[in-house]
Amino acid sequence: MAYSLVQPVISNRGQTGGQYFQIGRVKSIVLGPYKGNTQEIDPDYGNPSDIGKIRYELLYSPLGTSKSDQVSEPAYPMFSFLKQYPVVNEIVFIITGPSERLNDRVSNQQFFYLPPYDTWNTANHGAFPNMSEYAQFLNQFVNQPGYSGNATSGSLPLGYTFQEKETVKNLRPFEGDIIMQARFGQSIRFGSTVPVMKEYNTWSQSGTNGSPITIISNSQGKRSTPTKFDPIVEDINRDGSAIWMTSDQQISLEDINTFPLSSFGVSINPIVQNVVKLQQLPTSDEIISSKTQDENTRN
Repeated sequence: MAYSLVQPVISNRGQTGGQYFQIGRVKSIVLGPYKGNTQEIDPDYGNPSDIGKIRYELLYSPLGTSKSDQVSEPAYPMFSFLKQYPVVNEIVFIITGPSERLNDRVSNQQFFYLPPYDTWNTANHGAFPNMSEYAQFLNQFVNQPGYSGNATSGSLPLGYTFQEKETVKNLRPFEGDIIMQARFGQSIRFGSTVPVMKEYNTWSQSGTNGSPITIISNSQGKRSTPTKFDPIVEDINRDGSAIWMTSDQQISLEDINTFPLSSFGVSINPIVQNVVKLQQLPTSDEIISSKTQDENTRN
């Protein structure tokens, strides 16, 4: 059963009475037959369709404390096209929706959740643990084999393998941008040239205002910011690897000798020399059609 935030009544799944919604803190999530990197079987896993299923506790209810509000029924991801599963202690918005038994009875429902709230406005995670449970976690669970976090650093309990990565920063947006960011420093920006903001990004030094640019980055390079929470912009000379799809922008590479073939242990100098030699080869008469080519071949 679950407590509705609309009114303080109990609603059983399958019982009519309107649309209920809740806000819950994730306590566990099914990612496979076993719990994290352990060999402990996850009792919530029955088949692959259970992947993404969560157990949660209510943040708000008549009982007052979230520790007492463990919800017996699980919730499932709402979206099929986007797999953004929460980590432990992130907060999600939960509503009811149709279950696989809908044909048996129109009121047969189950719970679905939306992607987690961005509680801290950071890309890495939005976890907000119950502080009393956090202290209990540090005392009892943090030193168990296979569980992330440790009592010395006081890291948040986020699951079995996921650990907070403070070096992941938000990307700075510019007007009209659409940005997708993952937890580990990957990102996709659908942006444009903004000449008046050329001091604040690395792709607006030239070109027409509004010219499209798409930047796919994998791993953020080190750079200094006034505080660790300040956003950054992509930098092709510092980020780990990237694909930049430009229109009329000019992107500056600081050292062409070491970018990007240096990652393969290859020097670019011999390649440049070979290209120069090829350009100096004598050329035959210009071939202007396939017919001319055939005739030259026969001759």
